[in-house]
Amino acid sequence: MATRRTPRPRVNAESIDPDADLITELAAHVPRRAMVVMAHPDDTEFACGGTVAVLCRDGWEVQIVVTTSGNKGTKDSEVTGQALAGVREEEQRRAAEILGACEPVFLGFPDGYIRNDDELRGLIVRQIRLHRPELVITWDGFRPGFNHRDHRLTGQATYDAIYPAADDHLYYPLDKEEGLAPHRPLAMLLAGTNEPDYDVDIEPVLRTKVRAVLAHVSQMGGRNEERLLQMWRERAQRERAVSAGEQPLEPVFRESFRKMLMRR
Repeated sequence: MATRRTPRPRVNAESIDPDADLITELAAHVPRRAMVVMAHPDDTEFACGGTVAVLCRDGWEVQIVVTTSGNKGTKDSEVTGQALAGVREEEQRRAAEILGACEPVFLGFPDGYIRNDDELRGLIVRQIRLHRPELVITWDGFRPGFNHRDHRLTGQATYDAIYPAADDHLYYPLDKEEGLAPHRPLAMLLAGTNEPDYDVDIEPVLRTKVRAVLAHVSQMGGRNEERLLQMWRERAQRERAVSAGEQPLEPVFRESFRKMLMRR
């Protein structure tokens, strides 16, 4: 049986200053619990590894939920999907350890076959009720243009799990048998968005992010720490050039999201 968390008095979105830093505001009002829901091993590290490192540094408990086991994504014709999944799950565990996050949870769907259906939503609902995060980070499943199907549908399923399902006891009622109470996170950060309105300064943890990315050895193609750090430096230089004559970019090394406060 799952360990039940004792629900605390609910803080509403109206308590959060929309003009202040979101993570700082959340830390001042609610328990420091976050959950990342991504499609593949390595999505977390590429999309928001710096943000996870910042949260963990500042005393947050961060859960990582991966909807697939990453049983695709190799040019090696001799590797089976089952073997690759085992390798990539271990890489994700190592990456989570580097970031300071909790042991990852793998929902185990085949890579490339994610569907936003009752089964996936129910599994995400259970994780939300079990761990009771106040902040959820996932893919922006609603952005227009080209997007990986698994990313898009994982983001949509997470949003649908949060609202309205996870906070309504009539959705997935078998969770009650484990003592899991309804819960709605207070905020979401959507990664991979084309409409970012929230930046996290990751410069103090940039090397940690890069080392977590490099834990995914099967996906790195021989790249090393200095090469990835140089990539980030060149990106910052390009963005400085684009903003020449305007206000300087702050922060320069950042991860960008679309933020959402969830009414409850």
